[in-house]
Amino acid sequence: MKTDLHLLWIDDNKDFVEALKPRLEKWMDGHGFGLNIRFQRNSTGVVEMLHSEDIAFVVLDYHLGRKTGDMIIDELRRAELYQDIIFYSQDLKREDFPTVDGVFFVNRADAETRIKNLLSLKVRAASDFATFRGWMLADSIELEIMLGRILAKCFGSFEQVFGDRVLAHENLFDFYKKHQVLNGIIKDRITDLNKEGKSTAKALAECKKLLDQFPDDIIHPRNALAHQPHEDHENGKRIKTRAKNENKEIISTPENLSNIRQKIRRHRENLIALELLV
Repeated sequence: MKTDLHLLWIDDNKDFVEALKPRLEKWMDGHGFGLNIRFQRNSTGVVEMLHSEDIAFVVLDYHLGRKTGDMIIDELRRAELYQDIIFYSQDLKREDFPTVDGVFFVNRADAETRIKNLLSLKVRAASDFATFRGWMLADSIELEIMLGRILAKCFGSFEQVFGDRVLAHENLFDFYKKHQVLNGIIKDRITDLNKEGKSTAKALAECKKLLDQFPDDIIHPRNALAHQPHEDHENGKRIKTRAKNENKEIISTPENLSNIRQKIRRHRENLIALELLV
C-alpha cells in the first residue's frame, strides 16, 4: 500500500538495527505510515531488490567485511540505482570518501536522527494534496479488491461464479454496495455462530465493529477525492464528503491526512483478519 514505506538497511550488526527499528516504526506510525525495514548483512541480492521493489531509501554501514559501504554505493550507482542513501560509520568523515557523491554522511550515533530527517521529507512529499489524492485512490482500490474477495468467499462453492458474473461487472456492484452486502452477510453469520456457540462469533463481531465505519472512513472520502473539486481553505485544501458522521469534509492539514492514512492501514488489517474468519 502507499501508506507503507520500505527502507533497506545494510549492516552486519543486526543488534544495532533491531534496537532502532521499533522506535522508527512508532515514529512513522504517528505520521500515519507503516515502516517496513528490510535488513541485510551484506550486499548480496541488493541490486536486484532495488530494481524490483519500491524501496524509499537505503541505510548503509561502512564496515561490512570484504566489501565496504563505499564499494556498495559505487556498485549501486553503476547499476543506475539512485535511491537516497544514508551512509554511516563510527569513525570516518565525509572527506575520507572524495569520490562518493549523492549520499548523506553521518556518524553512527546520529543515524536515528538522520533517518527520521529523511523520512520527514518523504512524509512532507506525501502530504502534498495532489500526491495524497493519488495515494488515497490507489490504496482504496486495493481495499475494494480485498473487500470483493472476502464477499466472494462468503458464497462458498459459488465463489468463482459470483466473482465472474457479479464482481467482474463494475456497473452491477459498486464499492458501497459491496460493503453493504458484505456487512449484512457478516451480521447474519455472527447471529448463526452465536446460536451454535462458536468461539469465532466474538472475533467476527470485533471485525464488524470496524467494518461498520468503512463507508465514512474510506468510501465517502475516496469518492470525494475521486470526483469532487477542492476549494481553498485557510488551513489548506478542502473537499466535502457524504460521510454521515461529523467528518463531512477533508481539510488537508498534516494531522488530518495522517489520520486518514492511519484509518486506511487499520481497515486493511481488519480486512485481512476478516478474510481469515469467513
